[in-house]
Amino acid sequence: MLMDADNLLGLELEDGWKVIEKIKKKPEDTGGHFSVGYIAENGPKKAFVKAIDFSSASQKADPLKAAQSILDAYIFERDLLLKCERNKLSKIVMPLGHGRYMTGGRSPFDDIYYILFELAAGDIRKQLNIAKYFDLAWVLRSLHNTAVGLEQLHRQGIAHQDLKPSNVLVFGNQFKVGDLGRASDEAVKAEHDQYQVPGDQTYYPFDAFYRISHYSDFSFRYAIDLYLLGSLVFFFFFKLNLKELLIAELLQRDLMKNLTRFDFYADLPYFQMALDSVMQRLDVEIRKYSNRTSKMLMPLIKMLCELDPNKRGHNKNVSTGVSQYSLERFISSFDIIAKYAEYKIYE
Repeated sequence: MLMDADNLLGLELEDGWKVIEKIKKKPEDTGGHFSVGYIAENGPKKAFVKAIDFSSASQKADPLKAAQSILDAYIFERDLLLKCERNKLSKIVMPLGHGRYMTGGRSPFDDIYYILFELAAGDIRKQLNIAKYFDLAWVLRSLHNTAVGLEQLHRQGIAHQDLKPSNVLVFGNQFKVGDLGRASDEAVKAEHDQYQVPGDQTYYPFDAFYRISHYSDFSFRYAIDLYLLGSLVFFFFFKLNLKELLIAELLQRDLMKNLTRFDFYADLPYFQMALDSVMQRLDVEIRKYSNRTSKMLMPLIKMLCELDPNKRGHNKNVSTGVSQYSLERFISSFDIIAKYAEYKIYE
């Protein structure tokens, strides 16, 4: 029986890396549907191993086509990561290497393809769960670093499209954006580019689920990233993302019955009512820790989470000729707000 991606313990990879531990998935873990995670070591160094799993292809009507699709996705992510490495994107989780373990099978799909990544202490979701107290400065700095990571991608013509708490990784006092498996590159087509919702739909804004005529424009992919960035703030304070909070609000107000579910701009006023209510709740929560932070942060979150993608982005960008979805102004503001919290200047 040939070795597969689910049985790599003890395997010697290229450049001296040895697989020493398999990462067990928990029920709350999302993503990684076509990969298996491991820890590898090379002397004192450790790395995360993402091994590509072809097993699901055998259950498809055309197994070879399905396996080729998984392999193409791996190649796309690998090349995208190498592009990030060449351009020295400091807030993106970098690959330490990649390779193909030859199993001796007759097909290329019998071999094991993998990517090695720098090993994080965890993601922000897990770190928040184990934290003994709520650290406002930590939260704000992670928001700032994440915004920097997204802007670095955008400058290279890359939209992440799957930003969520499990994809923001912690490295000491730094935070980096990981998992480019659902990203899109303006310069290179990927199979998932054709999907209406390429990333985790649990987190996506409502507009992505409607057939908006001009939504095919690549810039709307950046608009998704802005919304997902703003949604992180709600997760920090409520342990729920913005989409979940909005749906709960719509249900509580009995507004779901008013939705057409096909005309976005007809449904937008109801979404906006829900957002206004959730924003008020967020304001109350932030003020429990800092009035200054709430006063400075709330306007920024409102611009990031604007439900109409045509209006999303910093309101000063358009008037100054800067790209509507540029994150530069947000980054500067997040840095200032984080520093106030780090120096405990709350009022």
